[in-house]
Amino acid sequence: MLRQVLHRGLRTCFSRLGHFIASHPVFFASAPVLISILLGASFSRYQVEESVEHLLAPQHSLAKIERNLVNSLFPVNRSKHRLYSDLQTPGRYGRVIVTSFQKANMLDQHHTDLILKLHAAVTRIQVPRPGFNYTFAHICILNNDKTCIVDDIVHVLEELKNARATNRTNFAI
Repeated sequence: MLRQVLHRGLRTCFSRLGHFIASHPVFFASAPVLISILLGASFSRYQVEESVEHLLAPQHSLAKIERNLVNSLFPVNRSKHRLYSDLQTPGRYGRVIVTSFQKANMLDQHHTDLILKLHAAVTRIQVPRPGFNYTFAHICILNNDKTCIVDDIVHVLEELKNARATNRTNFAI
């Protein structure tokens, strides 16, 4: 009984809906097209937000306020002669942090040689692409002499190695 009442009511409603759609074909053919055009046009104003910080951190978060304070008190030299890895802002650069298993002195001869070997291995990296091989020299930051800028710690380690080779004991960093 209930099934027959529901069936009759739904059949009547859908019959009337079909008759209404059939009697107004222009509206039901053009309305979806117009709605699609309007919604599609709204994507012309769409901009992709690439800043993860802007997406995840609140606008007035303590971290942002503290970073602005640090940047105002300790301005960073953003000239071409400095490494971008020295900046406190995110960017496209890489940094390797080297530690010792035994909590040993990283400036001893063994660790200095290992760090310099690691630096040499990184600068010899090549990425073969069709028609061209990219090397470290293609992606590094260049100074005015068109040579790669090297981190200051690498220079210190090279000087330390040279001082050990010449038996200089009063080497100042």
